[in-house]
Amino acid sequence: MGRYGRWGSAALAVVLLGASFLYIRFLTVAGRFTTINQPVPAACETLAAVPGPEDIVIDPQRGFAYVAATDRRLIMKGGAGADAVRGGIYVINTNQPVAGWELRPVTPNEPESFRPHGLGFLIDEAGGRSLFVVNHPAGGADTVEIFDVATDGELTHRRTVSDPLFVSLNDVQPVGRDAFYATNDHGPGGEFWRMVQDFLMLDRANLVYFDGETARIAADGLSFANGVNISPDGETVYVAETIGMGLRIYARDPATGMLTLSDYVALGTGVDNIDVLPDGTLLIGAHPKLLDFLDHVDDPAALSPSQVVLITPDEGGGGAARTIYLNFGEEISGSSVAAGYGEIMMIGAVFEPKILICQRDLDVIVP
Repeated sequence: MGRYGRWGSAALAVVLLGASFLYIRFLTVAGRFTTINQPVPAACETLAAVPGPEDIVIDPQRGFAYVAATDRRLIMKGGAGADAVRGGIYVINTNQPVAGWELRPVTPNEPESFRPHGLGFLIDEAGGRSLFVVNHPAGGADTVEIFDVATDGELTHRRTVSDPLFVSLNDVQPVGRDAFYATNDHGPGGEFWRMVQDFLMLDRANLVYFDGETARIAADGLSFANGVNISPDGETVYVAETIGMGLRIYARDPATGMLTLSDYVALGTGVDNIDVLPDGTLLIGAHPKLLDFLDHVDDPAALSPSQVVLITPDEGGGGAARTIYLNFGEEISGSSVAAGYGEIMMIGAVFEPKILICQRDLDVIVP
């Protein structure tokens, strides 16, 4: 074999070795080698819902839970009617006995094309309420829709926000009447390039800050940025990285919106939406086996384990993280959010037509 042949063989070996390393790394991160030995149960009731109650936020004063739901599988099927699929916002009045809970639609007729994803809720200094919604309109660029909230929970559309930086929106967290942070779970590019970013686990995702007039990148270098939320005092921003399997914690300057990375918590699970309770505790819906979730995307009968992680921050930094719910997927598959209200925990999912209403034992600590 000549010199060039030997070089070619060596180069091919390096490429194959690199590809094998990336493949094993991807499978490891995606949970292929993760074993769930024992579930962590909770006392739960099933509330029938429309398909895809992916995100839930709760008004902690009025006890209204707002649910964003879209039948994503119907959209994925394509066909002549796919563009006409419309999602909705629903409200649950948790002040009633659980047996009487139901999803009441509160979506206005605008915007015309409405496929809600992440939600953010704001109570301003005057007591006014706003609901911010990530929207994936059919055939259009992602937007953030802002609604005013009436005392009965009904919504009135106030504003549509669009920007070239909104390339793959996932979740939104308001910090003012028209200001918010929003996650892009991928960088620019179509579906093919998104698949490449996922497989290579590229840190192309980011967090965008919109100050009411203009948008800018507030944080980048993220690996599938998903849920975003803020501490009760407004000085800390939390961002969940699904493929990164961790939580980024940023110190926030409330005057400018500027962020400084202050901590990172490795959680070893595919974290999704974040709920911050009034006492500062975090509830995070998660996918412990991401490849099982991908199977669940294509096949409703394929179970995807569901997990809820609770994080209790400590003053001055740090904190404790523990799993308070873990199920193989029989009870609910593909959990994307856990929203807390008192001792109640509401677990939603990306596709399933139901919400779990669970009692949260505040005294139980599970490693």
